[in-house]
Amino acid sequence: MRLRTRTSVTLAVAASLIGLPGLAPPASAAETPRGRYCAVVVEHVKPGEKVSRVKSRTCSDDRSTALRGNAGTLLMTWYQHARFGGDMTHVYGDYGPCDTSGYLLDTGLSRYMISSFETYNNCDGQQAVLNDGRTTFYYYGSATPYVGDRANDDIAYFKVWDAL
Repeated sequence: MRLRTRTSVTLAVAASLIGLPGLAPPASAAETPRGRYCAVVVEHVKPGEKVSRVKSRTCSDDRSTALRGNAGTLLMTWYQHARFGGDMTHVYGDYGPCDTSGYLLDTGLSRYMISSFETYNNCDGQQAVLNDGRTTFYYYGSATPYVGDRANDDIAYFKVWDAL
């Protein structure tokens, strides 16, 4: 293999691994929606599944566009910064408000960006599982202005349920 061909192949492989713009194939907008304001609609956890399945995800830099027309019951809002600041993701459930079994939410694209959150519609019990898959934190009530230093920007999953 000639040096020029090897260099091109090496660059293409490196680009696919680290995502160099212009060299790697572009990701589709459906796979990685972007924007400051997102809305996610999830299903109730079904038998045999570990997490609530995502039905839709939309994001936009325009808050009203991203949050308009989402079906379901508002369960939770994740915020990028403490005290409910920065980018935000609203999570809606298509099953209705939280009950005692609740929803298990994969934080997906937000997993390294949650510093505070609010819950709605009977989701007053919350369990956060960190990205290590073992460490958990429990929160109760409807507003957590700061998740704490250990959980900050490190939440992989939330289980939300009606704790009363």
